[in-house]
Amino acid sequence: MSSTTLLMPEPLHTACLTLLQAVGVPEDQASVVADVLVRADLRGISSHGVLRLPAYAHKIQAGLLKPDTPWTCLRETPTTVLYDAGMGLGPVAGLWGMKEAVKRAGQFGISAVGVRNASHFGIAAYYALQAVEAGMIGVTISNAAASIAPWGGIQAHLGTNPVCVAIPTQDEIPLVLDMAASVVARGKIRLAQREGQSIPQGWALDSEGQPTTDPQAAIDGTLLPIGGPKGYGIALVNDILAGVLTGSPSGVEICSIHDLQRPSPVGFFFQALQIEAFSSPQDFFDRIGTQLTAIRNSPRARGVERIYIPGEIEWECERDRHQNGIPIGSGTLKALHELAEELGVQIQL
Repeated sequence: MSSTTLLMPEPLHTACLTLLQAVGVPEDQASVVADVLVRADLRGISSHGVLRLPAYAHKIQAGLLKPDTPWTCLRETPTTVLYDAGMGLGPVAGLWGMKEAVKRAGQFGISAVGVRNASHFGIAAYYALQAVEAGMIGVTISNAAASIAPWGGIQAHLGTNPVCVAIPTQDEIPLVLDMAASVVARGKIRLAQREGQSIPQGWALDSEGQPTTDPQAAIDGTLLPIGGPKGYGIALVNDILAGVLTGSPSGVEICSIHDLQRPSPVGFFFQALQIEAFSSPQDFFDRIGTQLTAIRNSPRARGVERIYIPGEIEWECERDRHQNGIPIGSGTLKALHELAEELGVQIQL
């Protein structure tokens, strides 16, 4: 069984920075990628945390991912813009894209930004929260390597294709709906595989379309969509917005970030909405505060101690882990040290 080690975020960020720079990522861009990965672990989303760094590094070493992210504007209007990230780093392209969305929404009230030919960008919440920090509502969508079968099928055609909507509230805890179109992110299955654990029933099917608790069989098979055909529909719509609309690969055209034989380009779709373009901020925050208070105080089912708002658990996890450390699994820690040895650098973890 896997064990965990508690690590503070600063040395973990420094280790990621060292490893990324060792494969040629410029310091400023390496800092962005490290921040995204560590933020995922802080929020309890370990499937998208530092676990991902070796895959990024190996993709760069294979010449399939550019360490210095290019950035080309392909078309624009006052409220929209489409960029090509030239097979650069997803976290870097994602941050640049959402910052541009926030900038334009600040001028015009609402904006949409598309990014094509980027790579895996980690947690979608990281980018939507950039809008919240500017007092806006943020929307983030990405497509991903095929892992979900169309409802009733057994062959993967669509990715987990996450969507995040982040909304500022009257207090310090924003509402953050961050979800994949599958029952579970594929990264959680890879994490279970790395840590030598089985996965719960109801997460995935094997290549024959049968339920499985074996993470390798799940990786070779398909993930189950949330809500059956509804999750399949969400995956398809998100693939169209992030992939088809932006001119990026979509569906079965996308391969896994772990595939070292070909590139893994994906697309992003960002929106930022300025609250005062639709409502007086005071009225908005008063009304959302009333609604969330009513939800938190609503009658609870037997055995339920507390009703949470989306993103509240992650917010509390992040606050706790900033103070007390991040639990990193032994398999992930071993992979980071093996990568450091491979690259000839020292990390202090």
